[in-house]
Order: sequence, then structure tokens, then C-alpha cells
Amino acid sequence: MTSNTPTAGGILNAAAALQDPNRDTFTRAEVAYLMRLAYDSGRTARYVEDVAELHATWARHQAARTTGEQRVAERLAEIERRFGPPKYRGGPVDFETGQSVRHLGVAA
Repeated sequence: MTSNTPTAGGILNAAAALQDPNRDTFTRAEVAYLMRLAYDSGRTARYVEDVAELHATWARHQAARTTGEQRVAERLAEIERRFGPPKYRGGPVDFETGQSVRHLGVAA
């Protein structure tokens, strides 16, 4: 346990050391490592609790939530109401003007 950054092997060694009945003392580095493990464990537990609360909130308000596709469809409908139906019906478009190439008479 020389590093303070938890590793899988270090966690297993720390668990074995804590359960060893013949072990009464720990080095400063081992105590720092165990404190880091406790801190990370608490942070992870808080994160999981926050995510669970978020999912519970979403479940309570499921009918009010819209999907990305629904939001795009609503925005497109709003644009059509304000500016009319789209004028572009397909085909190549001039990058500079946005006009259809066939209407500009430009040969490809």
C-alpha cells in the first residue's frame, strides 16, 4: 500500500489487513490509504443516492417529459407557423446563396 490511489489489489489487501486479528497497528501510509477508500466509498454512495433521486423524480413526472424527437418536432412546427412551410424541396443547393442550383442556372 505505497500509493494513495486505490487499486483493486490494494482494496483487497486493505480488507485482508483490517480483518487480520493479529494486526493492531497500521503505518501512516496504510491509514492514509484506508481514509482514501472511506472517502471514495462515501462519495460513491452519495452519487448513487443522487442518481436514484433523479430517476425517482423522472418517474413521478414521466408524462411531462418530452423526448428529443418531440422537442425537435415542436420547434419545427413553431418555425412553420411563423415563417410558413419550408421552401426547399430537395436537390442541390448553392452554398453561398442557399438557392436551388437548378433555379440559378448554374451548370455543375
